[in-house]
Amino acid sequence: MARPIPLLDLVFLGVDRDQTPANVGVVMLFDPPPGRSSRAAAQRIVRAFRAAQPTLPFDCVPVLPALGRPHWRAVTGIDMRYHVRQQRLAAPGDRQQLFEVIAGLHQERLDRTRPLFRLHVIDGLDSGQVAIYLKSHHASWDGRSALARIFGTLANEPGPLRTPFFALPPQPSQHAPQGESGGIADGARLLLTHALATGELLSALANRRSRTRDEPDVPAGNQPFGGPQTRFNQPVAAERSFAAFSLPVDAMRRVAQIFGGKVNDVLLAVVDGGVERYLAALGERPRQPLVAMCPVSMRDEGDLEATTKVATMFVPMARPRSGAARRLQQIIANSGAAKQEFRALSKAAALDYALIAFGAWFASHTLGMEAITRPVVNLVISNVGGLPGERYLGELRLAGAYPVSMIADPVGLNVSAVSLGERMDFGIVANRAAVPDAAEIARHCVAAWTLLRKAADRQDLVLRKPPLRKPSRKRRIPPSQRS
Repeated sequence: MARPIPLLDLVFLGVDRDQTPANVGVVMLFDPPPGRSSRAAAQRIVRAFRAAQPTLPFDCVPVLPALGRPHWRAVTGIDMRYHVRQQRLAAPGDRQQLFEVIAGLHQERLDRTRPLFRLHVIDGLDSGQVAIYLKSHHASWDGRSALARIFGTLANEPGPLRTPFFALPPQPSQHAPQGESGGIADGARLLLTHALATGELLSALANRRSRTRDEPDVPAGNQPFGGPQTRFNQPVAAERSFAAFSLPVDAMRRVAQIFGGKVNDVLLAVVDGGVERYLAALGERPRQPLVAMCPVSMRDEGDLEATTKVATMFVPMARPRSGAARRLQQIIANSGAAKQEFRALSKAAALDYALIAFGAWFASHTLGMEAITRPVVNLVISNVGGLPGERYLGELRLAGAYPVSMIADPVGLNVSAVSLGERMDFGIVANRAAVPDAAEIARHCVAAWTLLRKAADRQDLVLRKPPLRKPSRKRRIPPSQRS
């Protein structure tokens, strides 16, 4: 029977247009074993993947009827030569060239008459590595389920090729198809749930405004529409720019411990510092903190259902011109306050937070009020998650995995990260009309990390240094009291 499409997945299908394709994916770099050419390794992968049979949701297409409930429909006769492609980079085959290819592939909209995934196996890199870029529609999965599904098919040691991610046994759906009367009842319950969640959110926001007014020094919690206008908020055009960089997880963890935060706080501080440096170099340093949209997974352990289960926090970053240490301290406080607000919400209200915020932006945009309305958010920063140890695709060792996420109006910059073993890999997707070269942001982020690490070293010395002992002063005895 047809599988219904949940509301959040419908939203992603709705924003999926030529200028804003709702593609999410990853580019992975693999080291072939000694003596094995990248060309031969790539051909072997392509043959194996083309022989695999896609399973749900990668065997379905969306059906959006004018009347009736939107649903997924299974298809047969899938052309795997279309879905699994091989290509070779021309010389010199450096990383910048690879990332230009990835940007071009990522900005192409998926064909809705075919299952919504594509995979490109790329060789010809000057490093001798094999690159695999894959993408699917955001309506098929979110970052956490994609992480588990993609990297769950990789082994912990070299061996034979495993079943690819798109051919795994399907996960059970929590959106079971129902008959006509059941579907109407289900729709009524859904409307009631969203109405109650909206009321809960409005009450929570009113309470926070009251608390902030009475206690102006409390850390800033969620603040949609709280950031300045930036070049990242101009209309998103069709072309993308992409870049990537990596940081050592152990060093990030050490910095977090020194300042009493989490690794995710360090991630936010690095990106915030890098983005501010980028804007400052253009003479566009903001006068107030940026606001980052931070996705939060709402999945239970082991839940890989083919749908999106993500809520959103709107976290204020640091005040402009803050030093590296002060920047991280402000972000620790603000993200902590945002999380505390989030934990007080029901699951339904948490999931609806972004829908309501972006619905308000869409209404103001439709009414031509964007000139007098602040952007709902300035950029997206996402920590997808992590997996320990090394991973192998057959005999090829995974050397890097950089998320390639989506952007859509009104946010033209997305920085996502995934931790694999000892490193955290960052992928930057930007609106090329606003950010012609995302590599500039990557370089500024690395520079911001260097400053933060040095600030942590200084702070560590202060914490380790024993307190100065004041010299003892003998009590002076007046001459009249001396014996």
